[in-house]
Order: sequence, then structure tokens, then C-alpha cells
Amino acid sequence: MRLRTGNRYVILTVMVFLSAYIGASALSQETFRAMTLRESIATALANNLSVKAAEEKVKLAEAQVNEARGAMMPNISGSGSYTYFGKLPEMEFDFSGMLSGMLGGGQGAPPSSGDGLPTGGSVRIPVGKEDTYQIGLSLQQPIFTWGKIYNAYKQAKLSLEAEKQGLESIKQRVVFDTTGAFYGVLLTRELVKVTEMAVDQVQAHAKIAQDLVDAGMATNFDLLRAKVQLANVRSQLIRMQNALKLAENGFRNAIGISLDAQINLDGRLVYRPLELDLESLLKTAMANRPEVKQLQIQEQIGKSIVSLARAGNRPNIVLAGDYSYQSNADKPGDIFDSDEWKNSWSLTLALSVPIFDGMAGRARVKQAKSALNQIQIGKEQLMNGIGMEVRSAFLSFQEAKELLKAQEETVQQAQESLRIANLRYKGGMITSVELMDAELAFTQAQTNYSNALNDYVIAIARLEKATASKFD
Repeated sequence: MRLRTGNRYVILTVMVFLSAYIGASALSQETFRAMTLRESIATALANNLSVKAAEEKVKLAEAQVNEARGAMMPNISGSGSYTYFGKLPEMEFDFSGMLSGMLGGGQGAPPSSGDGLPTGGSVRIPVGKEDTYQIGLSLQQPIFTWGKIYNAYKQAKLSLEAEKQGLESIKQRVVFDTTGAFYGVLLTRELVKVTEMAVDQVQAHAKIAQDLVDAGMATNFDLLRAKVQLANVRSQLIRMQNALKLAENGFRNAIGISLDAQINLDGRLVYRPLELDLESLLKTAMANRPEVKQLQIQEQIGKSIVSLARAGNRPNIVLAGDYSYQSNADKPGDIFDSDEWKNSWSLTLALSVPIFDGMAGRARVKQAKSALNQIQIGKEQLMNGIGMEVRSAFLSFQEAKELLKAQEETVQQAQESLRIANLRYKGGMITSVELMDAELAFTQAQTNYSNALNDYVIAIARLEKATASKFD
């Protein structure tokens, strides 16, 4: 039984909808997959536009190395041509003087042959053929260029290494930014939990206040203060929840995914004890930082450019060779006849010696030396800046470490103080104001501890970036 056209469209629409739904469901499952810090960094490196641009620069430098290498190889080219002469050139031969001498030097018209054609005067003879076919090969090979080609190749290889170090520098920055965004979300989530705990605590406080008012052991003033504090804590929770949304958007932007994508981070803020030495960190940074390596390579490039500029006015020797076949076949079909083709070849060893270039070569050398000096100055400035960066990161690490220890003790003390305050308030031994002070102190201690732990983790990440190393 045949399906009517309308039913076909209905079935097709349902199939398309189901396919889209299944695909969306699979995408949704992938989107909600928990992401670790390692996976977040991998995603950021794959999506970051600066990384992609730097990778293209590396590819460009690789192609430039191949181009510079090709300059040292023989250059072989083939050619083929067909020439048609509409009017062939002619050579003129004058026989009048020769005939006059042969006849005794008499004057008058030149003698004529029996058929009336002159036997003296000039004769024009065509030169060449109307059709000319030619096929050839030519070769050029630099023999000696005073290091110009080699220095250009060396410069291209160094430029490739410099671009690789630039790529590594960008990757390290992306890793640091992603780490900060990742732990920023974890910190904000922790602060949301702390605020939620504070809401629960104040709600319990308000319930106790209500029970005491009902029992005649407290006034409505105490209940009112508890309700006001509960409203304030709930407002703080709303602000922290909004801060969490902003932190999550910052993380999405850092790893290069859609701001509408759902994320679920798998990680937590953990204290990692480390004992670090400033001098060792400084040495590690100077040895590992890609920016330092990049400038060191650029310094070598600058020296190569100076050598290249100096060789600009030096002699060059080039070997050139040509091999050709030529045919003057009268008919197109005769060009396939090997007897019609004649070959020729030549070798040329050419020496070129620059004599005077208006002092342009000397100016190029001065420019190259000045550029090299700028690179060397820039390298010194960079190393001073890296030293300051490492020292600053180390001081931040020490500060965060000490604050974290202090805040850990404060949380324990505030927790115990709140426990005692709750018991005393239930027994009517303290006022609601005193209980609220204990609640606020505990919430503040938890918040400070979470912030201190985040500062400690980020300080380690900053030190790893500053030294271009990973602390185990």
C-alpha cells in the first residue's frame, strides 16, 4: 500500500526531529561531563586563538627554512619555444667591384647573361628558416657566495626556534590563566557553600529566638534582630551566587567554549606543602623561561644578520649550464624526425665582484649592528623583569602560606566559639547580639580561610609560570 505525499512529509519531519533530539542529547551529555584542571588546560590550548596564531607562525617559519635550504640547491629549469619568421632576415653580397676588375675596369652597365639577368651587382640571401622549434634545460648552481646563502639558511633555522619559544610562552600564559579561572570557580563555589551554611545557622538562630519569645524568655527585639540578620545573610548568598555565575563565565571564556555551555568542574582547593628557595627559583627561571630563550636566539639571528650584511660586497661565483635542441623542420610532422634536431650545450663559470655601491653596504652593516645591540639590551631588560617577577611571586607564596596557617587556626577557634555560643544562647546566658557576633566571626573565618587557600594555590601557579617549571 502506498503512502500518500502528506504522510511522507510527516514521517520525514518526525525522523529529522528525532535525529536532532538524539544529537542534542549526546551533545548535552558531553557538555555536562566533569572537567579536571588538566582537561580544562587541554581544551584551552586547543581553542585559544593566540595559540593558533602562534602555531601558524611556526608553520610559516618551517616553510621559510625549506625555502632557505632550497637556495643552496641547483636551480634547474626547462624551456620550449616555437618561432615563426614572417620575413626572414637577409644578407646582401655586392659583386660589382669584383666583376669590374675582372673585365679590366671598364665603365658602363654590368654585363648581362644571355637571358637578360645581370651577372654583376648585389645579391640578397635569406638567413635562417621560417619555422624554428627549440627545447632546452638550464642549470644554475651557486659555488661560492661568501657565506650569504648559508647565513640566510642559519637565520631561517634560528627564526624557527624563536617562533617555537614564542609559542611555548603563549601556552604557559594560557595555562596560568586557565588555572586561575578554574580555581576561581572552585573558590566561589566554596564561598557559596559557606554562605549557605551561614543562612542555615541564622535560620536556626531565628527559630531559637522564636521559641524563646514564645516561652517568655526573650523579647520581640531579639527575634527582630535575628530576622534582620537572616535577611542580610540571604542577600549575601544572592550576591555570591551571582559571583559564581560570573566566575563560570570567566572560565568558559578562558577555555574558549560557549558562554551557554554547561560546565561541571572536577576539582577542589587543596593545600600542597612546598619548601622553595629563592635562589634556585631564579636560576630555574633564567634557564627555562621561553622568553629568555627566544631573545637568546634572536641575538644569534642578529649576529647572523651582521655577517650577512658584511658579505654583501664580497665576490660571488656561480656555475651556469645550458643544453638545448633546435629544429627548423618545414612541416609540423617533421618535428618528430630526430634527424631534424640539432643539439648544443654550454657551461659558464661566472665571477661577480662588487666594486662600488655608494657606501650602502657599510650602512647595512651599521644597521645590523644597531639591531643586535637593541636585542642585547632588550634581553638584559627582560632578565631583570623576570627576576622581579620571580621575587614578587615568591613573596606572595610565603605570605599566602603564613596566612593560610593562621586562618586554619582561626576557623577552628571560631567554630568552637560558635558551638559554645549556641549552647549558652539556648540557656539564656547570652544575648542574641553576642550569638550573632559569634556567627559572623565563624562565617568570616571560613571565608578568609577559603580566600587564603585560593591565594596559596594561585601563588604556586604564578611561581610555576614565572620559573617555567612544574612543582611536584
